[in-house]
Amino acid sequence: MKWVIGGLLLGVGGAVYSGRVPMSWVVYSFALMFVFWGLALFFAYSRSKHHGLLLLGLTFSAAGIAAAAMTEWWPLVAGFAIAWVLRAMGMDPPPEEISGDKSAPVQTQAQSPEGDKKV
Repeated sequence: MKWVIGGLLLGVGGAVYSGRVPMSWVVYSFALMFVFWGLALFFAYSRSKHHGLLLLGLTFSAAGIAAAAMTEWWPLVAGFAIAWVLRAMGMDPPPEEISGDKSAPVQTQAQSPEGDKKV
């Protein structure tokens, strides 16, 4: 998979560098991808009501709209960096249990049912 992505990046970079593809097309493509990514996060928020998904959706959508409005690449980089900061702060939801039961809370070591019992 990494060879396919690397080949695509080299192809797009070469096409933009040679002048066959305008840079604005690349910016619009990535901006559209960011807006769709934000819409997907809004849909996930409507199902789970996790506020971090709402913030991430707003971040990606705003970055995509700003990049398309200004035809600049830096709002995409800034939006991606802000999304990583939000993820580092714990704004993405924890993974569901393997069983698929959404009502069961995820147990960590601090939430063990035995408590602080020492043997």
